[in-house]
Amino acid sequence: MADDRGSGLALARVADPLERLFVRCHRDELVALADVLRVAHEGVGMDLVAHNLARATRRLARHGLANAVFGKGEGPPWEEALAGLVAHPVGYDEVEEAELEVVRDAEATRWAALPAEARHALWTQLGLTGQPPDDGDAAMVQARAELGRGFGYLLTQASTRLFAPRRLPLLLLLAMIPFVGCILRPILVMVGIASAAYALRADKERLTVVVFHVARLRQVVLRRITVGLVGSPSTGKDAGIRALFGIDSGNISPVAGSTRTVNIQRVPGATALYVVNTPGLGDVVQSVTDEARQVLRHIDVYLYVVNAEGGVQARELADYQACLASGKPVLALVNKVDLLRPRDKDRYLADARAKLGAPEEDFLPVAFDPMPELSPAPIGLEQVRAWLGRTLVELGKDPAEIEGLGGAARPA
Repeated sequence: MADDRGSGLALARVADPLERLFVRCHRDELVALADVLRVAHEGVGMDLVAHNLARATRRLARHGLANAVFGKGEGPPWEEALAGLVAHPVGYDEVEEAELEVVRDAEATRWAALPAEARHALWTQLGLTGQPPDDGDAAMVQARAELGRGFGYLLTQASTRLFAPRRLPLLLLLAMIPFVGCILRPILVMVGIASAAYALRADKERLTVVVFHVARLRQVVLRRITVGLVGSPSTGKDAGIRALFGIDSGNISPVAGSTRTVNIQRVPGATALYVVNTPGLGDVVQSVTDEARQVLRHIDVYLYVVNAEGGVQARELADYQACLASGKPVLALVNKVDLLRPRDKDRYLADARAKLGAPEEDFLPVAFDPMPELSPAPIGLEQVRAWLGRTLVELGKDPAEIEGLGGAARPA
């Protein structure tokens, strides 16, 4: 369960904004872009993968013929590369919108060539209902109006591009050999001009494909939030999901072992806020599907739940430490504190925190589903939401997405 992203220290010393984006991604999220750019990623450190991807991405904005023949140079800043595609200046703070403009315009152009069934399928993928417009520009305008802040994330996740690299024609490459070029130059001059234009167009197409990948990664880094609730059976994770996120899993049960598998749900009304419920990070992780395992790797923060009635057991300590070892923020929650005797509560909480080794700021007592005669409402929800709000903002998530936490503290 080790986090495969760049460390905070590595991120702090990265100056290039494009490289900073790649450092914040997970390794498996970068594979598609690395394959397009032919950048090695297997067995290579994440810092180096991010650096090489940023360099290869910027180089695509150079002269197409120079790229093909010499293949050297760092290329311009990413803002300049985008400006060449959208045909207007792009400032540092306008990069995200410029990327979405490239994606939106390409999808609008492609729209007319899609069969009606394919248009409807893409429309459905975006979460939209009804008959999509026939005109691509009208479709994108309507999608943005209906999806609001979720438009960029959903569009970049639904959009796909096939990449077929173009190569310079053999005649042009022969003309670059000195002796052959002298003999054939009168014949090949027009071929050379046409081939140069061909190479320029090919590089522009490649750059557009890369923008699709970069835009997708940026939207994921900014907007996707995955909260993992971990704890032994009957600690109250389902009750916590219902109280914190308004999701009733129908699995709230006092019977031990009622949650046997990993459960992944998107919070209703949120663009990309996911909640993961898992009984632990041991054997269960090995038994889930590849899709579920990928989601587990992408958890942003952990809420580790301990049952106040049972205390901290050896297995619970091991799972809590596994959460910490992932490198993600972890909040330890002692649930069902309403059942503790008042005179024992402080002593029990101090003992539980000591056994876990949890920092005071990452440790909270809660009661997600208290006994009605002991408390009329859940205990500690606002403190949990405030911790989530602060932590996710520190991770660089879009504050608008955090509003989907249903009451999480808004960043100042």
